Amino acid sequence: MKIALSLRTFSSGEKRKAFLKYLLNQKPDFLVLDNPFDSLDKDSVTDLKARLKQISKTTTIIQVFNRKEDLLPFVGSILKVEDEQLVEIIETSEFLKSQKETNFSKIKTVPPAPETFQGIPEVLVEMRNVSVSYEEKPILKNITWQIKKGDFWQLTGSNGSGKTTLLSMIYGDNPKAYGQDLYLFGNKKGSGESVWEIKRKIGYFSPALSELFSRRNTVLEMLISGLVDSVGLYQKTSDKEVRLAREWLKALGMEGKTGNIFTDLSELEKRMVLIGRAMIKHPPLLILDEPTTSLDDKSTLEITSLINLIAEKSETAVVFVSHRTEKGLQPKTVYRLIPSKNGSKGEILVE
Repeated sequence: MKIALSLRTFSSGEKRKAFLKYLLNQKPDFLVLDNPFDSLDKDSVTDLKARLKQISKTTTIIQVFNRKEDLLPFVGSILKVEDEQLVEIIETSEFLKSQKETNFSKIKTVPPAPETFQGIPEVLVEMRNVSVSYEEKPILKNITWQIKKGDFWQLTGSNGSGKTTLLSMIYGDNPKAYGQDLYLFGNKKGSGESVWEIKRKIGYFSPALSELFSRRNTVLEMLISGLVDSVGLYQKTSDKEVRLAREWLKALGMEGKTGNIFTDLSELEKRMVLIGRAMIKHPPLLILDEPTTSLDDKSTLEITSLINLIAEKSETAVVFVSHRTEKGLQPKTVYRLIPSKNGSKGEILVE
């Protein structure tokens, strides 16, 4: 028996796959693909590349891409755009020759914690045989996982494997978390701690967060708002808070943009500020959900360098969620969700 699920229950990768399938089934005269492989797992990327290669024989394809590894093999020419201006048209072979690997990063330090969280146990998150189903469809099956102080995990798995569900049980107010053997900071989920008390101990970043901050707050105000857990800043700030925010801007190489409006920043700068905002309190746990989506190779290196440094120079446990194996990222362990008809099971891989 087939079960029809609402599109709103899909992960971002599943939604992208469904939309791409719809477009391809329309048999258009030409296709414009804007970073089509973002949020897709490796098998889906391989399948889509094969299908697009076949379609390219009869259909004109224009690909917008940020990552060199995403370039479709049959693309013949590259149009380079900078500041919304076409600056160069070159052959693909020449473009690939000009792309040099670099390990440079301007991120060198992480500012200290403003205060120490009290009463935090060694085990921050513990799941014991957690199983979840939606509308009779099994999503997770017997998930057993511990996140301890100072851990650096990468959470991975194919589209629809349950990563979003797993995160929402930790960070969000997912009702599926109640009644489970799920413990957050030493307390069983639903035993009295509110979702806001839990979130106070967790730093969280997703690219979608940028859309929440539509007010014309300055970069400095955005960082300070992480100290008071607000969307924007609505109260008078102390000298101590301002000094700490300035330290973070210096560490991020953005000390010259203190008064800049956050919404006017580049995408990389927005993400750096939002990760700094999530980390400014040095929360016990930092969750980074697809932080490199849609970024180019150089920008991705800046993000992964910052995350590596946070994991190395702080006591914060880091969970990095991504489909890609990012060059330079240094997680200690990987938790991989493996789908099955009875729900995804977990596997721990040591890097």
